[in-house]
Amino acid sequence: MEEPKIIINTTMTKDDYRNFLYIATFRRNKIVIPMLFLIALFGSMIISFDNGQFSLTRFMTSLLFLSVLSITVVIFKVERKNAQRVKTDKTGTFDSINTLKFYDDRIVMENEALKSTAELKYDQFFAVMESKDYFIFYFTVNQASLVRKKDIDNANAFKEFIVDKFKGKYKNI
Repeated sequence: MEEPKIIINTTMTKDDYRNFLYIATFRRNKIVIPMLFLIALFGSMIISFDNGQFSLTRFMTSLLFLSVLSITVVIFKVERKNAQRVKTDKTGTFDSINTLKFYDDRIVMENEALKSTAELKYDQFFAVMESKDYFIFYFTVNQASLVRKKDIDNANAFKEFIVDKFKGKYKNI
């Protein structure tokens, strides 16, 4: 029987999930913040015109207000989604140990607490992203699994392995 190249035992805490939501919202797609600013800019321009006159004071004030408002709305949405997921988790997903076994052509994921096992070939993944604290394996554009870097014995060797296996799908964010 083939032996795995790398075995990682990792967990996802409630804080890890919250961090993941912020990464997925703001860092995965770098256009989110500029788009929010652009919307605030256009709104401010509309507010600043009064009877054909442009008010710089009104423009700057409304730009600041609308920018803060739009970021606050997104943060509120992330926090609400986090609270909802934590509140409705009946499966014991948080703090249970996930064992990931990396082979030459596939990953086998096991979770004894959930009594689940999954096997996926590397080409079945949508993307793999690396942040400061996590490797994020996207199964689809909206479904992902976290591996905390602090749970990896040799993060540099693991990164080399992942970059090689996920050519064209790996991204450092």
